[in-house]
Amino acid sequence: MRKVLLALTVLIVLVSLLPVAFAQFAQLETSDEITVLRGDYGSGTVWLTNAGGFTYKVVSYQRFWVEDSSGSHIEGFTFNISPHVFTDWAPKARKSFSYTIECPSNVSGGTYTLVMRFLAFTPDGSMYILYARIPLHIIQEPLDFGVAEAYVQGRPGASYALNGETIVVFSHVTNMGHRNVSAIGEVSLVKDGRVYFSSNRSLTLLPGDNLIRFEVPVDYDLPPGTYTLHYTIRYEGGTYRYSKDFSVRFGVKLVGISVKSGEVRLNEGNSAYVTVLSERTITLNLTVETYLDGVLVSRSEKPIGLGEGTTVLEVPLPTNVSGAMKSIIKLRFGDRLLGQGDVTYRVLAPPVIKNVSYERISGGEVLFRLVVDNPGDREVDGILVYRIYSDEGILYKDTIEQSIPPGSSEMAVRFEVPIGKTVYYEFTLTAGGESSTVRGRLYIEPPATTTNPYTTTSSPSSTPSTTPSNTTTIVEGDSNATWVILVVLAFLLMAGGAFYYTRKEDKRKRRRVRPKPKRRSPLGRFKPPKPPKFRENRELPKRK
Repeated sequence: MRKVLLALTVLIVLVSLLPVAFAQFAQLETSDEITVLRGDYGSGTVWLTNAGGFTYKVVSYQRFWVEDSSGSHIEGFTFNISPHVFTDWAPKARKSFSYTIECPSNVSGGTYTLVMRFLAFTPDGSMYILYARIPLHIIQEPLDFGVAEAYVQGRPGASYALNGETIVVFSHVTNMGHRNVSAIGEVSLVKDGRVYFSSNRSLTLLPGDNLIRFEVPVDYDLPPGTYTLHYTIRYEGGTYRYSKDFSVRFGVKLVGISVKSGEVRLNEGNSAYVTVLSERTITLNLTVETYLDGVLVSRSEKPIGLGEGTTVLEVPLPTNVSGAMKSIIKLRFGDRLLGQGDVTYRVLAPPVIKNVSYERISGGEVLFRLVVDNPGDREVDGILVYRIYSDEGILYKDTIEQSIPPGSSEMAVRFEVPIGKTVYYEFTLTAGGESSTVRGRLYIEPPATTTNPYTTTSSPSSTPSTTPSNTTTIVEGDSNATWVILVVLAFLLMAGGAFYYTRKEDKRKRRRVRPKPKRRSPLGRFKPPKPPKFRENRELPKRK
């Protein structure tokens, strides 16, 4: 075998020395291309097809050159193949070889042609010169940038981002050289010329494929609107740029607010219904501020949890104050207002008895005055039920129908009550579906009796006298003023008793001057004789 190869080699060398005029020309065709980075080297495999109609016993590679588009030769390339000799190459058959190529750094990027020359012999001894023309692509820069892509993390394909989510941007970069390439990657989020986020980092791109990836956070404090994502890779040989617009929104919308009832009674339950549309699971703060005539009367705030979809929240409204109420409902995330609305409703407060006072008119007649407060702005029909009684039983009991105007008004009733007895009273006002009751008691003291502690006929000037005092005391069991009056009266009685006792003691201590006795007869006191008494019978004696 070695002898055969040696003989073929010698034959080829000898034939190559023959003049070209004795050779015929044919082509070897290929669909492959060779790509190499300028100033670098490359390698690969090329397949050639025998395009002629002859079978070549021996095909030997001779040399190569590189031409530009005008046919000029470009110097500085190094090209080696293996193997150099092919045998028994039939028509339309394919043969392959591996190659290494080195490109000078002074060659401009573009498409050239690498021409290969072969010398071939047929079995009958005919000689052919074969040419293979292979496209040669010279790459001027080492990096090949793939198309970048950006998407919302967790929601690929979404055209908008929610506050709190993350936008991911990435691209593949191919380093076609055999040395590392340094680059800088940058990403930013811009709206109306203002940069809301920016980040950059140094990159080392290894030979082959490199994945570059950035994450852009969409903070909760970003206002809603359309933002532009800018993605850039810079290196010595050039710059790659990519941008994409994203709409940013919070993802929670307050759809509507309604009130359960437009009119409620005082302290009766009432609610507002808040409809919220959410694209996320999140916890928010719900604030309710209630105003009466522009004055804040109630404020509450509580956290609420929302899931994806539509949620209807029932929010309690204050009804402990009467009047026309306005509640403003706000939906917040931290300090960010997501939406607000308001509802109005009226709280109806029934008339109530605010105070009961009374006074003695004459004798046992007492006038009661009832102060009634109607906090509403409309007249209300009411029923007053009263009951006056003592320990012995009920004295008076009846009902009175009364129209109660807005604001404060007074009702008066008069009764004759017994003197010297405790009398109880009870007034109940029913209006607007509510009742208010006031209870109490009173006592009218009987008048004091007139007394003369001393009686004498010796001298008019020495006859003391006291002036009778008629005092009426009205006591209300449920009033603090009653006790004050009782204390004052007790003090006055004690003071009067002390004064009277002092005067009596002074009179006893005063020396009494007895009158001189009259001169009497030594015979004793004369008593005149009594006239005789005769018994007369006005009737005649009866006959026997």
